[in-house]
Formats: sequence, C-alpha cells, structure tokens
Amino acid sequence: MTEESDRAKELAAVKEYIERRLEELRTEISSLEKLKKFIDDELAKVSFKKAAEVKPVERIGKPPPPELAKARVLRSKTGEVLARIITLPNELRFIIEPGINLTRDAKPFQSFLVRKVLEAMNKSDLERVDRGLIPPGHELTYEIIYDGDRVKEIIVKNFREEYRLREIINAVRWTLETVAASSR
Repeated sequence: MTEESDRAKELAAVKEYIERRLEELRTEISSLEKLKKFIDDELAKVSFKKAAEVKPVERIGKPPPPELAKARVLRSKTGEVLARIITLPNELRFIIEPGINLTRDAKPFQSFLVRKVLEAMNKSDLERVDRGLIPPGHELTYEIIYDGDRVKEIIVKNFREEYRLREIINAVRWTLETVAASSR
C-alpha cells in the first residue's frame, strides 16, 4: 500500500508540474503573439510590409524574452521620431529610423556616443570587474548593427542602473538629433 501511495504522490507531483509548465508556456505564447503584432504594426508604419515579408537579420544568440520587453519611440525635442527603443531588464535596443542618416564615421556617433559614453562605461565596468565589485559577464557591452555604413541598430547590454539607462538614452537622443539637424 505504501508503494502505491508513494507512486500516486509522485504522479500527482509530475501532473502538477506539467499543468504549471503548460500555463507558463501559454502565457509566453500570448506575450510572443503581442510582441509579434507590435513588430508588425511598427513595420507597417515604416515599410508597409508584414514581418513575414521582411528578411530577418541573422543574429547569434537567443532572443530576449518578449514578455519583459517595453517598446517606445525616441523623439527629438521638436517631436521628430529618431528611433524605436525596446527596453528589457538587461538590454536596450535602439532601432534607428530609416530617415536618420547615422553613419559609422559620423563625428557625434564615434567621438561622443561610442567613445565618451559606451566605451567609457565599458572600461569603467571592466575596472570594477577587476576589483571584484561586479561579477565577470555583468559589465556593460554594446553591439552596433550596420547596413553598409549606416547604423541600423544599437544594442546595449548590462546597463544595470536606472541612471545609466537614462544617460544612454539621452546620449543616443543627442547624437541622433545632431545628425538629423546637420542633414537638413
């Protein structure tokens, strides 16, 4: 009788785990559907094409969990759309508007945003890793995705603190405003 009772408890526990996991997966699917709809809507505004019609950018690594993503528009002081921002708990993505001609060698981009902001934060974090203040792998990193010479997307990971998030967003806004103003 004890073996049957133990087996019944194990089966009940496994069943409970499966039910809980199915609910988590349903929630994740729902979030993915919402994020896909958002992307389709944004693509429609930019290119009048559905996401299925646009060739995806090949990436290395796992995509971020969509249920944690927050999307918004980065605007200039005059209201011009500069970029779309997707914010995750540990990642920030700036998708530059096609009308903003930000190139890899633009002075406000290289000298200010890359060197004075992103590289400086990365260097500071690496020093903090060396001193044992933050664990390895938690230092700020960034990736810039180009389309030819044009900057298409800026990805910043491990910004950690809210003030750094604001600093990065403000630096990107200033850079994009400067580039947009110089091309008018």
